[in-house]
Amino acid sequence: MSCSVVVATSGFRAAQLQALRAALDAQVQPPGGVEILVIEDRDRSGPAAARNAGIAQASGELVAFTDDDCLPDPGWVRALHARWARRPDVGVGGTVVNGLATNPFAAASQVVHDAAHAWANRAAPRFFSSNNAAFPRAALLQIGGFDARLRFSEDRDLCDRWVSRGLALEHEPGAVVHHCHRMRARGFLAQHLGYGTGAWRFRAAQSASGRPRAPIEPAFYDRLARDAVRTSASVAALVAAAQVANAVGFASAALADRGRLPRP
Repeated sequence: MSCSVVVATSGFRAAQLQALRAALDAQVQPPGGVEILVIEDRDRSGPAAARNAGIAQASGELVAFTDDDCLPDPGWVRALHARWARRPDVGVGGTVVNGLATNPFAAASQVVHDAAHAWANRAAPRFFSSNNAAFPRAALLQIGGFDARLRFSEDRDLCDRWVSRGLALEHEPGAVVHHCHRMRARGFLAQHLGYGTGAWRFRAAQSASGRPRAPIEPAFYDRLARDAVRTSASVAALVAAAQVANAVGFASAALADRGRLPRP
């Protein structure tokens, strides 16, 4: 098997998984074929642990990741595989688009996602979210897979460790995943609160390992604000609320971890 697709899921999400499975069954097969591994996070250890279980079970040379609220285009796996096949030591990230155009919370989250990816990858690819990325299995095992202690930042940490080892990342625009995260206000704010917590824990993990710490860059937030204003007033307001929640999560985690983790 040349490629394994790992999906982490938690809870009974039959409709989502059915839609995802249909999208995966419609994939154009790469040379060698594809296996699909859906890993249930039964003990609530988090998506990183579930993905690591998938990596351990995978038989493909390339392991691709997506989430249970995503719908990959039919050419998704083939595009990731083709990019990787040109250079088998490279990690590959695709393009994530909002699959819920009429949901303002999904639209606002997509603005944040796009701005974060554009900023992180402005000089060279350094970060791809775990709902649309693929890595050679052997290298994943060598670097220890995802850090299961981290939530909301395990993909940032994996990519950071990947690049710090001198391994390369490449973007494949043709590998498209539609993110269909249905949210209301409470879930939206909880998600971005979690992102703030994850950002602190990611910086702490960098400090603990001796890696250069991710800087807090005001220019990024200026760009994010400009991107949000270009959409609509309602989406811009939600993006602003998301950043407040992010800051609260970051500060709360910093206070909770004071004295227990290296200070970034």
